[in-house]
Amino acid sequence: MTPIEAWTAVVEAEDAAVFAYSVAGAQVSGGARRRALAGLEEHRANRSQAAAFVVAGGGTPPPAQPAYDLPEDVSTPAGARGLMRDVDNGLVAVYADAAAAAAGEERRWAARTGADCAVRAVQWGATPQAFPTSAGA
Repeated sequence: MTPIEAWTAVVEAEDAAVFAYSVAGAQVSGGARRRALAGLEEHRANRSQAAAFVVAGGGTPPPAQPAYDLPEDVSTPAGARGLMRDVDNGLVAVYADAAAAAAGEERRWAARTGADCAVRAVQWGATPQAFPTSAGA
């Protein structure tokens, strides 16, 4: 996988995450709502940074889809939390692929951002997992 392909995959995954957080965040309240809004802003910023990496590599970032299929029912707070958990958990692998394809500061950013997604997934109820590391990251 080339760096542009990896960053394009991140842009696509972050676009889907922004959509999911927008829908799911409306179903939670209190502290969960604040975490959802913070996560939404993080995903927007991450999408922008990944798109900048695509452009820096000579590519064109893909546009967001008008809507995305949600893999679970988000009509309840539990369903909404589950969706945000699964979205962030899925992003960990996307960022690991980007870290493997990138170098230097881009690689470090991908690894840090993947770790941030893992932490958010745990906050939404995911089981903590080992995170792959590399001595060169």
